[in-house]
Amino acid sequence: MNQIGTKTIETERLILRRYVAADAEDMYRNWAGDPEVTKFLSWPTHPNAEFTKSLLEKWVTYYDEGRTYNWGITLKGEDHVIGNIAVVEREERTRSYEIGYALGKAFWGRGIMPEALKAVIAYLFEGEKDLNRIIATHDVRNKKSGRVMQKAGMHFDGVLRASKKNNLGMHDTAYYSVLRSDLVTEKQCEELFLEMHPGFFEREYIRKIPVGEEASEMILRLQEFEESTYEKTFPEEVTFGYYEGSFEELLDAVRKVIPHWVPLFSEQARTYCGFVNGKIASFCMIEDFGEHVVNGEKWKIGGPGCVGTVPEYRQRGIGLTMVRNVTKILKDEFYDYGYIHYTYETNWYAKLGYQAFLRWNGKGFVNPRL
Repeated sequence: MNQIGTKTIETERLILRRYVAADAEDMYRNWAGDPEVTKFLSWPTHPNAEFTKSLLEKWVTYYDEGRTYNWGITLKGEDHVIGNIAVVEREERTRSYEIGYALGKAFWGRGIMPEALKAVIAYLFEGEKDLNRIIATHDVRNKKSGRVMQKAGMHFDGVLRASKKNNLGMHDTAYYSVLRSDLVTEKQCEELFLEMHPGFFEREYIRKIPVGEEASEMILRLQEFEESTYEKTFPEEVTFGYYEGSFEELLDAVRKVIPHWVPLFSEQARTYCGFVNGKIASFCMIEDFGEHVVNGEKWKIGGPGCVGTVPEYRQRGIGLTMVRNVTKILKDEFYDYGYIHYTYETNWYAKLGYQAFLRWNGKGFVNPRL
């Protein structure tokens, strides 16, 4: 493969750069010398900064060969390495790379590693036109690492039992990957939207949306969905299930949320609800958006539509638990993607793993890829 080597990568918040020997103290202090950071890694915790320095001196010489991909992660404006991301394995026959990473504990929970991983994936695919597949793996007990891979857009491939060894011993390993064919373009996102919603921007109520009011489309690859990503306990009696009661009672609940949704509901539609003491607290339709070919792959797409929570039951987690349950139903029914259409609540759905991929207003698409 035509390798381009380690060059500086800039993201919104980060600079990924080559190491220098002077980074040893930061590397040792932030992650290499911390047993809590290294416990799931394949290399042992560094005993001291001198050991780290000797390693870095070797790494620096490898850059001259142009075949090494090894970045120190820094925050913009603060030239201190806080983590590492690198290509740790190559497979020429399948044109595949494996990426490994580590981040200082003080910087966990800030979205830094998904940002770095996404940038490195883009760099490698852009720079090496014959690269076909990028993978990353984690000990199944290290679920936070799996979330990093999911947030970076990688796809869960499965688990191989007792397939790798780290500082805790042999472990079951979760595998994630992204293929070049997974890289859907902005134009393909727009085409998918218009195929699913033909004539959308000619609709009168859409054309009346103010230019500054922007809505989003969100999507989730259901293979990566984990029900445990959102769990809520309720003090009152809350139940969930398909709606089987009076249709008028359902419409009354819809009117309390958004009256103009009423014509969208029918007695034939699959409607799923959350109930408090038997009363409708939240509702949505389970929609089938059909099968669509994107980047050569067939996507079967469904989603919760017209999601609403009756005002007196909001802020309790009932609505999002309902959406979580519907997402699981779609996964169990072998849909490939869950889809949220026309929403302003991107942060809300993101708690389940949905990601915004289009933004639009009454005039059309706006900065399509978020």
